[in-house]
Amino acid sequence: MPRRTAVLVAAAMVLLTALLGLPASGDDGTTDGPSARETPSPPGQRAFGRTPYESRLLSSRGESVNIEAVTGRQDRPNVIVLMMDDMRDDDLQFLPNVKRLIRDQGVRFTNTFSAHPLCCPARASFFSGMYSHNHQVWSHKAPYGFKVFDDSRTLPVWLHGGGGYDTVFMGKYLNGYGRMPLPDGSPSSLRYVPPGWTDWRAAVDNARETGIKHLQGGTYRFFDTTLSNNGKVEPHQGRYQTQLFSDITQDVIRREARGTKPFFIEAAFAAPHVGSPREKDDPKPFRRSDGWKQTWQNPARPKYVKGRFDQRITQVPTFLGEADVADKPVFLQSQPPLVEDEWEAILEDYRQRVESLSVVDDEVANIFETLERTGELDNTYVMFTSDNGFFLGEHRRRQGKILPYDPSLRVPLVMRGPGIPAGEARRDPFLMIDFVPTILDAAGVAIPGDLDGVSMLDVARNGDRGWRRPIFTESGPRQLSEDTLERVSLLERENGPSSLRFSQGVRTGRYLYVEHASGEKELYDMRRDPYQFESVLDRPRYRSVQRTLAAELDRLRTCSGPSCSAPLPRELWTKNPVRRVGFDPVTGARTTS
Repeated sequence: MPRRTAVLVAAAMVLLTALLGLPASGDDGTTDGPSARETPSPPGQRAFGRTPYESRLLSSRGESVNIEAVTGRQDRPNVIVLMMDDMRDDDLQFLPNVKRLIRDQGVRFTNTFSAHPLCCPARASFFSGMYSHNHQVWSHKAPYGFKVFDDSRTLPVWLHGGGGYDTVFMGKYLNGYGRMPLPDGSPSSLRYVPPGWTDWRAAVDNARETGIKHLQGGTYRFFDTTLSNNGKVEPHQGRYQTQLFSDITQDVIRREARGTKPFFIEAAFAAPHVGSPREKDDPKPFRRSDGWKQTWQNPARPKYVKGRFDQRITQVPTFLGEADVADKPVFLQSQPPLVEDEWEAILEDYRQRVESLSVVDDEVANIFETLERTGELDNTYVMFTSDNGFFLGEHRRRQGKILPYDPSLRVPLVMRGPGIPAGEARRDPFLMIDFVPTILDAAGVAIPGDLDGVSMLDVARNGDRGWRRPIFTESGPRQLSEDTLERVSLLERENGPSSLRFSQGVRTGRYLYVEHASGEKELYDMRRDPYQFESVLDRPRYRSVQRTLAAELDRLRTCSGPSCSAPLPRELWTKNPVRRVGFDPVTGARTTS
């Protein structure tokens, strides 16, 4: 009989088997294992089944059979990106489902960096494949933010227009969306749907113009999020945001699995970013020795995760607070050392952040269960990452990001999918600007030639090539990027490397070299000093490498397209880059991995 008829008959037999309640035989003649849900889960937590992936979908498991999924309808892969907000790279140790379902079934990039470690600029780089000096989103605040981002040349535009993908966005977009005017000057973005998206479910920033109280939830109101459902303002009062985003994501996967097109989904969670409402166990404000009232901001969590890590997270890295900051820029020198009460507050902040992430981890299991049940798992790339890192007392930074040190620059990245080996690590650098070309490459869509980033798909599949390209770091003007988490605001100055870009630097596999608009400079040899404690600027043995790094930084300030990824001078190539460093949250001991 014709091949298509034979395939449909086989699919029908699977359906009949399911309807009759008969055991389904595997390829090796065995039957399916125990139900994935036979073990009760804690409230709000539904565990993904640990049985091997099966292409058939059984109605006895609560899902209708998808004939097209059974017959293998797609010749191109799906892509799902799970984006966190302010998640540190070392937070990954607390997410067992992410590790089991993504890392252990794929690769972990151990040197992934957010070149501009601030939410809005980093996300603009994710969508555009460009550094901040090319996409011009310098801050999350006016006059920058959402309203200056050119969204006509972005990942969804290329995937949908050039590749025929269904493209779905869920969650946090660019800061100011829904509140700021549009880039073309139109007064409101509340009902705006950016080009390229076939399904748009973005959180809006406080939709006050509606005049309706229940529509005024915001991106960081964890139990009161207002979404733009393809331009229609939609309230979700009383729903915990992470679970809401997960449920919608799973609904979209089920819908897309019934379609004929490959799909791209970005689910952008707000955790573990600070947010409301305030909770009783939040750390209390503290009056520092310099008279500054230090306030602590934390994410809100559902009750069932509160206290989940109290016995596991018992230490914070107090040794990272630095006793001597004389070699640091003046805006860090002015910060007094942290005292015991502050370290206790950071310990509580650390626990609350991880508790909020553990809800995401629960939902990752549910998303994977849906991928399995719809038959899409084996044909889907899944990437789990964050927009930037976060300080927890390092370099006397109580909270926050923005600065070009590893706790702020470094983000997690694990990915799995067709052709990617299981359980391996990659040490070559992966930047926020690399997501666009990597995803387009995976989708078989032409990569625009003017992107600053490069595809890392071949590295993911076949292994490292060696750290040969630079990581350019930059941050916006401090009077704009300043937020409630930092006190000192140095005004723009005419002298220095840039009045607009306050801090610029170049990161290699061994060195970090930074120049600030204040005229101050820093140089760290992370082979000898992985925690970036002691600047070796102007020391005789480093003069040659310092000159080389300074010249490379000058080249990168205005780089565009392929020039941004041009190889470093050969003396800066690193075959074995510095290992990731961290600490054990139980013992407080220093660790490397």
